[in-house]
Amino acid sequence: MDISVVVAVKNEARYIKKCIDAVLEQDYPKERYEIIVVDGMSSDGTWKILKEQKKIHPSIKIFQNPKENAAAGRNIGIKNSKGDYIAFIDSDAIAEKNWLKKIKEVFATTDAIGVGGPDVLPPDSIPKSKAIGTIMSSPLASGGGFNPSVQHIMSSHESYVEHIPTCNLCVKKDIFEKIGYFDEEFVKGQDLEFNTRLIMAGYKLFHSPKIKVFHYRKMHIHSFSRQIFKWAKAKAAIIKKHGLQNPAYLFPLFGLIGLLALFFIALFLDLLIPFAFLLFLGSLTYIFAISSESLRLSVTKKNYILFPYGLLLFPLIHLSYTFGIIYGALKKKIW
Repeated sequence: MDISVVVAVKNEARYIKKCIDAVLEQDYPKERYEIIVVDGMSSDGTWKILKEQKKIHPSIKIFQNPKENAAAGRNIGIKNSKGDYIAFIDSDAIAEKNWLKKIKEVFATTDAIGVGGPDVLPPDSIPKSKAIGTIMSSPLASGGGFNPSVQHIMSSHESYVEHIPTCNLCVKKDIFEKIGYFDEEFVKGQDLEFNTRLIMAGYKLFHSPKIKVFHYRKMHIHSFSRQIFKWAKAKAAIIKKHGLQNPAYLFPLFGLIGLLALFFIALFLDLLIPFAFLLFLGSLTYIFAISSESLRLSVTKKNYILFPYGLLLFPLIHLSYTFGIIYGALKKKIW
């Protein structure tokens, strides 16, 4: 058994069959990989779909996860796997037909302990999801080079990286014995925390655009903003657990602290009018930045609905992330 594909799922009745079918249809010897799906006590019929798939394809392993969160689900999958490699994919992602083949090819060319690649927008995504995915690919939303994750960058270059999300990641199984499993205390960001431990231990991750999955994005603005908020909380939790490995995680918090410091200095020195003028100029600069980037995306992607979406989503991303970091920094128990 070469590869064990582990899927942690909860309430993804819309996509789980597509996900499983794509893994079943890989152009890779059937006897050399297995599929393990772990359900986090879904309430939308996902478990029923899994049992139906099990009847059709008896080789699929299905388990239930009483703890419900994805970290526990992945750990159950790992512990019940037979492969030398563990490939993770999200339940709302669709692997390309050559996904496993490319994973093995890339492993053969690198000394990394884990490999992965981009998660691109599916062609049949609804317009709102396409807009969210495209906006998140912008450096103004993702943080660009300051962000260790390659999830939304959609890079066309091969390189060593510090984080590959579990929507498209494969690691050698023995690494879990060396650095431990996913931290089940993390409701969100378990993959980033695991990757942080991996990099801290001196191991490498390698990103290749050859390893590709199609990943459906959130369909509602509210759920998207909550996702950003939870990501930020996860980064605060990682800082508390491992120290400040990446100062960029706290840039929004540093900015807010700097703004408050300037306000109190201006108040103390009776310079509120110059402070208000500087704040006005800063606001105009920010508006210009998000307007320019929204326009650039709409023109380059030839999708003019991206302009109003950009004007809405960029501030929403920045605010949700800032509030998430502040919440995580102030809360003793984040989850």
